[in-house]
Amino acid sequence: MRDDLIETAGPQAHVDPPVLIVLPDPDARVDAQLRILGRRPVDRLATVAREAGFASVLMGPGTRPGPQGATECATGDPVDRPALVVYEGTGLHPDLVSLMVAHPLETDERFTLYDAVGRPCAAFAGSLRAVPSVMPVSEQLPWPEEMGEQDVVRLVYDEDCARAEALVLRGERAFDAGDSTWHRFVTVPILRVLANSGRPVAQLELAALSLAAAVLPLSLVSGHVGLVLAAAAMMLAVLIARLLPVIRKLHRTEPGPPSEQGDRLAAATRPLTHAVAMVGLTYGLVAETDRSGVAGVVLLAAGAAAALLSLLQARRLLRGGPAEVFALPDPHALTRRLDVTLPRAIEGAPLLELAVLVVAPIGLTAVPWSVLAASAVARLWRWYAGPPQPA
Repeated sequence: MRDDLIETAGPQAHVDPPVLIVLPDPDARVDAQLRILGRRPVDRLATVAREAGFASVLMGPGTRPGPQGATECATGDPVDRPALVVYEGTGLHPDLVSLMVAHPLETDERFTLYDAVGRPCAAFAGSLRAVPSVMPVSEQLPWPEEMGEQDVVRLVYDEDCARAEALVLRGERAFDAGDSTWHRFVTVPILRVLANSGRPVAQLELAALSLAAAVLPLSLVSGHVGLVLAAAAMMLAVLIARLLPVIRKLHRTEPGPPSEQGDRLAAATRPLTHAVAMVGLTYGLVAETDRSGVAGVVLLAAGAAAALLSLLQARRLLRGGPAEVFALPDPHALTRRLDVTLPRAIEGAPLLELAVLVVAPIGLTAVPWSVLAASAVARLWRWYAGPPQPA
């Protein structure tokens, strides 16, 4: 909407709240039931519209089953109020939807929203007399500041799915992949699989914890295979745990605060995984028959201390207390301090787990053990040299 229009219109309390009208897309080659990061576009748009203040959601003739609470309507049914007409596979940025409520149009105004390839996606009318049979087409919406065609996506072909995913992540403010190659080829594909699986977040939490527990028996398997599988399970458990708050946000259907308990469990999964891995690797080192008794005692003490530090960190996270004292150093803060830049290939990756995965194929238990022991020293150093923590 034009800046001058926003200034002159302002919030108008006497204007009826708009309705969202969904029409089938005659040009779509993509199934309208397709999940984009866990939810159909129409479901996500309906949630956004209700949160913004839309009065209702009307499903036009020919559309698939609508979101919960939506009402079926027929062509020509009276509306007589402001309306946003969208195709079934359309996605809009939540801020844009909120502006339509905060700054309604005059009754004789009507604009069409076009996507990045020039296709009409939606029509916003100051007053719509009846449910239309086809999408009303008029002049392009004058975009608000910092918004544009990238904030509208219409699913017609398979190649539109990538733009739709990017819009969802940006609109939900759930995850910023940036220019990281790691996020592009590792994090986002895993997020897509997990979000589209339809599994409740609680089941994904259990999967992450199960992978963390599996690190122990896998690390006890002798040879390269056991170490590689243990390192892979550790990496996957940490990646899933990192994405759980994102998935919880993408799956939301009603407004409300996020699950703090679930987020605490997700954050605690990483140090729990480190503790389990350290226990298994320490046992493998101590059990070697060609090692002296004194060396075995030293390794056992070091491994137990490293596992204990990780468990203390996990306990603080689970209890919701200050957990920074035993936290690992932030790699981004460390690289800024050292005035270096991480390669895009590993930017945003869990560097500790990645290091363990890289050295695991060597087949020597002492190498991944040393990596985890070094992380324990980093945890201990923050406790030893850091400022006092609040009780």
